[in-house]
Parts: sequence; structure tokens; C-alpha cells
Amino acid sequence: MDLRDEVKSRMEQTHRLAQKYYDSGDIARARVEYIRCAGLAQQMSTISPPGQNPDYTTMSNKYKEIAEGLKENNIKVYTSGIKPAEQVAQTNGNGDSQRDAKKAEQLIMVEKPTTKFSDIAGLDQVKEDIKEAIVYPFKYPDEYRYFGVKPGGGILLYGPPGCGKTTLARAAAGECDVAFINLKVSDIKDKYVGESEKNIRDVFDTARSRGRAIIFFDEIDSLAGERSQSSEGHEKSLVSELLVQMNGLAENKDSVLLVLAATNRPWDVDVALRRAGRFDSTIFIPNPDFPARKNLFEISLNAKPLSPTVNLDALAKETNGYASSEIIDICQRAAKIPLRERIKKNQPRRQIDTPDFTVVLAKYHSMLPSWYIHAVNEIKQMSQEDIDLFRELIQASKEYAVNIPK
Repeated sequence: MDLRDEVKSRMEQTHRLAQKYYDSGDIARARVEYIRCAGLAQQMSTISPPGQNPDYTTMSNKYKEIAEGLKENNIKVYTSGIKPAEQVAQTNGNGDSQRDAKKAEQLIMVEKPTTKFSDIAGLDQVKEDIKEAIVYPFKYPDEYRYFGVKPGGGILLYGPPGCGKTTLARAAAGECDVAFINLKVSDIKDKYVGESEKNIRDVFDTARSRGRAIIFFDEIDSLAGERSQSSEGHEKSLVSELLVQMNGLAENKDSVLLVLAATNRPWDVDVALRRAGRFDSTIFIPNPDFPARKNLFEISLNAKPLSPTVNLDALAKETNGYASSEIIDICQRAAKIPLRERIKKNQPRRQIDTPDFTVVLAKYHSMLPSWYIHAVNEIKQMSQEDIDLFRELIQASKEYAVNIPK
């Protein structure tokens, strides 16, 4: 363990101890620990890379403010910060509902996504699965009512990073004439106790007011991690609130609401969310197959001056096991080679040629093998039921010579 890791670990332990003392009513000891937190955060500021210094400096100042407030006994300490008295006062009064409504409305995308499934390379079976789970309930509500199938619910998209989960979510919304609420963890999580849960309720209330809506949670594992692994009370209550709201989807007969979530770490999503009634469908989004890779090269190079001698079939074969985002990045890097020659060496303009891709690929290593190794190591520690749930991921991992011992 290097110095940074050691100091960071001590700071986190001290913070937890400070919270424990505060929750038990021992304000004096809590104040001492918050002062220690401030010192450790300041130490982290001095030993961290320059880009991270401001974060730890801010954290140190915050801990000092908490300690000073505890000395005066005139503030309330929250999970990771304080809420000044004047701000508490501002949250009271008749303007609450209007401010809350305005805040929730800001989470609605101004324009409906224009991306369609036809814009996405390959993944035909995946797109069909998503249509059945997401698009058809909105397009054919009468048929669902006739057969007694309740539309809406929850869909979890999972798979390796950079393989199009977020793009597929946008395309699903683009195929439906519905409101699309695109959320990130930063939109929901708040440092003040109870505010994150309130944000969750506001989002679902806004969706219900629209009648037909898709709520999209990106990186759902960061928002709804396993409660048994969380040492923070607010993290557990946040997951519980999300469970309550998702349970309410099935009870709402006047609207069609669907919760769509994406994650690179499905094993970290709370097990209660993975059961039927919450995320009813779990869809694996794999790395692109050969037709998808070739199509990605075609799309990425379409507006670039590409030499006709470049063999896209060969490139698609050579990038077997790469993520979609990596293929796009490879095309960008190849294009920069003749661009640099033109700008820095004043050479004549030329087309992007095969040797450019050779140079890029010789130094390019996909991140997916390490992801699959980590994913399999996580999944093999789970119950057999969960292992069965992630069988498509396990099958895909065999391409990288990763196996789960029987």
C-alpha cells in the first residue's frame, strides 16, 4: 500500500468514526475526529496529483467547518457535510413545491432522442430483445391490455464498458413517443440526509405526471449498490426508496412508466432490484461481433479521407474482442497520423492508409480482457441463481479464455 492509499484509508476510517460518535450523541469526540479528518484531507492534498488537489482542499475545509460548528453546537452534521441554518430556512415555506417541480422538470431531456436502432451497428438480437421489453409496451398498449400483460416495469442493461449501453437506451427512447428522463448519479445524490431520497421521489412523480415515460439511470450500481456491503445509512435508505418507487410502477394503472438502467458492474446492483417485479428483464450488451465491427469502421471513417486500399474486413477481424468505443478511437488515432504530418511537417495532404492503422493497432490494447476477468471473478462468488442470470456474460468471457470453475 503506497502513502496515498494509506492516508486515504485512515481518512475514511476516521470519517466513519466521527459519524459514529455524532450519531451516538458524543459531540466532543465527533469534533476531535472531524478535526483529524481535516488534517488527513489536507495531507492528501499535498501528496495527490495536481488535478486532485482542489478536491481534497475543499474536503479539508468542509471538515474544519463541521468541527467548528460542533464546537458552537449550532449546526447539524449530515452524512458528508453540513447544511447551513440559512439554507434550512430557505427550504421552508410555500415555494417548496414550485422549486421541487422546477428541479424535477430540469431532469427531463428538452428534446426526444433522435437516435434509432437503425443507427446502431450490429447487435440485431439485442435490439430485438430491447424492442420487446421497451418499445412494444409503448407502441401496442391495447394489445398488452387485451392479453392482460402489464406494460412498463424495469429493464437492466449490463455488459462491458464502451459497448453501447447508453446509446441503445437513447435509441429505445427514440423509437417511442415518450418522455425520456436521463439521469446520472450526480443528478440524484445529495450530501444532505434525506435529499437523495427526495430526488428519487421527485423524478418518479415527474414521470407519472407525463403518463408515458422512460426513466434512464446510467451507472445504476453507483446509485443502487448492494445494501449489505454499504456502511453508510443513507446509501441503504436510498436503495430502499428506489425499491419503493419501482414497486409503485406496477400499482399505477393510469400510466406506462419504464425504468431503464445500465451498468458495467451488475454484481454490485442490490439483489432486491434484480428480482422479478423490479428489473424484470436483464439484457446483456456484448462487445460487437464481426458485422458490427465492420459497420463501426464504415460509420467512423465515412467522413474521413480514406484510401480505397484499406481493407475494412481485415480491420474488423483484427479488432475481434474490442469494444465499440475502442474501434471509434482507433479510427480517430489513425486519422491523426496524416493530420500531424500535414501540420507539423508541412507534408502534402494524403488519405488515411493501411499503415496508419497498423501503427495504431500495434500499440493498442483492449480493456475488455481485464474487465471480463474481473467480472467472472465477481460472479463466481455469487449464488448459483445469480450465476445463471449472468450466463451470457460468462459465455462471452470464454472468448478471452476466462472460465468459472465448476
